[in-house]
Amino acid sequence: MNSSLANTSSKLITNRNNIINISKGPQFATKGGAILAMVFLMFLVLTIACLLQAMYLLTLFFGILSIILFSIVIDVHGIEVNTCVHIIRDYKAFLWVRIGKWSNINDFKSIHLTKKNVIIRTSDYSDHFSDTYHYFHIKLVDELNKKEIFLAEYKNYYKAQKISSDIANATGLEFRDYIKGTIKNR
Repeated sequence: MNSSLANTSSKLITNRNNIINISKGPQFATKGGAILAMVFLMFLVLTIACLLQAMYLLTLFFGILSIILFSIVIDVHGIEVNTCVHIIRDYKAFLWVRIGKWSNINDFKSIHLTKKNVIIRTSDYSDHFSDTYHYFHIKLVDELNKKEIFLAEYKNYYKAQKISSDIANATGLEFRDYIKGTIKNR
């Protein structure tokens, strides 16, 4: 395992037992998430009220329901790569358990670094009509079978390039940087 991966990773990638974890963080994408969030808050208030009234059994019941609802509402996702056995999974975390099907890394041929531009229209009172934001995507790709797994997104090209290279070295896959010639050196 490449030890420099842990040094450049920040909090998004961690190296533990030859497993690279790329957390995508809370997604808040659960259907009916707003209603579930309100129900979570209601159970949280009931938990506190029952605790203040010394109703410990109800406190435990509402507390457990609050924790479960909180985990559903935040909807944490990520990617795990096991470099020892060359497997990868796109996981969803429920409470403290990661759930997701493992796939063979050898089914993929390369890691691609690409750029996505997002144009957001500004107000009519501005001196320009839109702002452009650049995002750099790291993807695991099998061009032959047209499969890809989105690994991470960064705003900083150099960080995305370093992490892509480190992941490619750790997994033995080819790294293709589709942006390198278009970025100006600083």
